[in-house]
Amino acid sequence: MVNNKTLDNLFQLVHALKRQLHEQIEQLNLDVTPMHVRVIKIINKMTPCTAIDIATVLERDKAQITRLVNTLIDKEFITKVAHPTDKRSSYLCVTDRGIEIVAKLVVIDNTMQEKITKNISLDEIALFQQLADKMTDNLRYK
Repeated sequence: MVNNKTLDNLFQLVHALKRQLHEQIEQLNLDVTPMHVRVIKIINKMTPCTAIDIATVLERDKAQITRLVNTLIDKEFITKVAHPTDKRSSYLCVTDRGIEIVAKLVVIDNTMQEKITKNISLDEIALFQQLADKMTDNLRYK
């Protein structure tokens, strides 16, 4: 049996990571939340991408995703394009302004990756990733 320290360690890690990411994102003066950033990244990576795709990836309800998407459209970071075969659906695309943001986010991601893995061996990182995947699966599917 694992003691409660495991949960405490995970909470501390998640909190520290979120705090660091939030601070980095705030420095970009985008007036968006980390969740908006995640949505932009998903749209940038997934082509074509719909709001339902984002809801599935983030495991969030469609109403919440719609609000996030609408904010990003209002800020001109993403745009909607008509779905070629489904009139009820739209594809989401990152705009040129959004691509500029994605480029800045890559720098932040690389900085965070370096910071979080400092003084940690590649074997330790691989083990952490394996354990984190197992823990996530345990919470999702059991």
